[in-house]
Amino acid sequence: MVLNVNKKLFSKKTSRLLGLAAFVATGGGLIVSTAIHEENFYKTEILITIGCFYAISLLDHYKKLISGDDLNENK
Repeated sequence: MVLNVNKKLFSKKTSRLLGLAAFVATGGGLIVSTAIHEENFYKTEILITIGCFYAISLLDHYKKLISGDDLNENK
């Protein structure tokens, strides 16, 4: 019995989406935990602003990822 070790576990698009999900969870968790432990209201406002830009950039990246290189899927 010979095992094929060259077979991919995930497609390129799926692995990119998993990487994006890990990035979202890490960044979101850091922003939320910092906001919870912050006592200064002004620093919290700045953190919320940074979090909004973070979310907007992630949405833009997700749209590019979904509509991205479907032609290069198997490479």
